[in-house]
Amino acid sequence: MEPNYSEYSTTELEDALANIDKERFADRLERIKVELASRQTSEKSSLNTVSDDFEPNEQFFKCPTCEKKIGFFSKTANKWGKKKTCPHCNSPFETSVKLKVFAIALIPALIIHLFILRPLVVSFGLHGAISTGIICGILSFLSIRYRRVRSINVT
Repeated sequence: MEPNYSEYSTTELEDALANIDKERFADRLERIKVELASRQTSEKSSLNTVSDDFEPNEQFFKCPTCEKKIGFFSKTANKWGKKKTCPHCNSPFETSVKLKVFAIALIPALIIHLFILRPLVVSFGLHGAISTGIICGILSFLSIRYRRVRSINVT
């Protein structure tokens, strides 16, 4: 009975590769290596497709309709107004601010601002208002959500 290495997880394959009797099971050793190599190339190709559209450190939202990525600093995300259009599927969506998330994050953000971030910024010789801007940006980023435009049927 031969093991089916395609059903193994990558961790299990690496463990099997490390603990296999290389002389006794040379054919299995080769199949494990081939399976690991094929998974690594598929993972690299999937990572390359994601990084083609976005910079490595760029933050993004997902379109509520097609679930493709919309960059946080893209023209679509930063257009004025509440209603926007997805650049991929051209479906409309709305931005909203979740006040519950904002309220939950406000107290920890103030504590971090007053006791960690502001003293750190001031110690670098910068104005303390910079830390206020950083905290406000983080709070707004955390509380913004995209949702589909609800259509109203008039009958």
